[in-house]
Amino acid sequence: MKLRTLLSVIFLACLPALAMGQSPYAPVIKINGSAVTGFEIQQRALMLQLLGSIGDLEKQALDDLIDDRLRLQAARSLGLNATQEEVTAGMNEFAQRANLTAEQLLGILAAAGIYTETFSDFVEAGLVWRKVVQFRFQAKAFITEAELDTAMALGSTAVTASVLLSEIVLPFTPETQADTLELMLDLRKDIRSLADFDDAAITYSAAPSRANSGKLDWMPLSNLPKDMGTQMMNMGVGQVTLPIPMPGAYMLYQLRGIRDNRTVAARTIAYDYVTLQLPGGRSDATAKVAADLEGSIDTCTDLQAKAQKYPETYFNQQVLPVKSVPRHIAIELAKLDANEVSTNLTQGENGEFLTFLMLCGRATKLSEGDREQVREALFTQRLEAFGDGYLQELMGDAIVLRP
Repeated sequence: MKLRTLLSVIFLACLPALAMGQSPYAPVIKINGSAVTGFEIQQRALMLQLLGSIGDLEKQALDDLIDDRLRLQAARSLGLNATQEEVTAGMNEFAQRANLTAEQLLGILAAAGIYTETFSDFVEAGLVWRKVVQFRFQAKAFITEAELDTAMALGSTAVTASVLLSEIVLPFTPETQADTLELMLDLRKDIRSLADFDDAAITYSAAPSRANSGKLDWMPLSNLPKDMGTQMMNMGVGQVTLPIPMPGAYMLYQLRGIRDNRTVAARTIAYDYVTLQLPGGRSDATAKVAADLEGSIDTCTDLQAKAQKYPETYFNQQVLPVKSVPRHIAIELAKLDANEVSTNLTQGENGEFLTFLMLCGRATKLSEGDREQVREALFTQRLEAFGDGYLQELMGDAIVLRP
């Protein structure tokens, strides 16, 4: 049994006694003399729950807080710290992964009884650890031209994983948006397992995937918008995202699996896709039109022919670099193979059009212009590996005591 796991088992056994009368601010464990209190464990567990973690949240909270103490101690030993401006920027960056502002995320945390300091401490530990890893290992993580040439020759990036997701899509109107968001947050809070998400998708989701309990097929992480891909890499199996706002709908995603083999795989450079706006929004009549249309076409060329009966402005086909694709469309395209269709989106102030979205193809060939992006991906992968090893080394050398 790993040292940290053993410590978690021992010290979590003390938490019931803490609840029986000991002050929640009393130390539960000390790592190299730095105390972790019961209150901190409770707060971190609440935050993990809100962020979609499942399982033994108190154990996860204790493990994370032990790691954070080690990260902060390593930073202090090197004279490194995070300024308040950096922490604020980090909080904003974290919130943006869920398409929220920091103020919105802090409001959600506060409603769940989670203090701002709990979130800022979490962000600070991550920021200073990034500085520690860069300070100690930046030179060692150097990528040689030969390594870069190999990745370029394979026409791929070096850091890639595949994810297995489930989705819930809840449409809203301007009048129902607040209630829909509240329902999404309630669902997210109540989902404690993969089976819970399946049941919620069957009961509530408006997406075609509802027929399969919301389950989607494996997709390369690189297909997703960068912020969403980063979020998935930081999630564990069973975790659920915060509600993601889209035009006319909120979406929840649950991570059901990840193949983080870090092998070389093709990266999407650009999307070729078509949108056809169908009048009537999410009405049953429009849904039938969309289903009939999907059943009658095989390619984007077929769709273009069928679109002739609609006004010219309703149809649009374009090839765009990934960074230029609107985020809500990019999320849907990530789920599709060539010539597959999504009808999860709407357009118009009141959702008066249903967006019939079809992926025509992806461009994955790397050009010499992508060389620096590939170098950065390889470098980041190597830094993360050095950092993980160093954290284990710190844990092995730590003096851990129960007061």
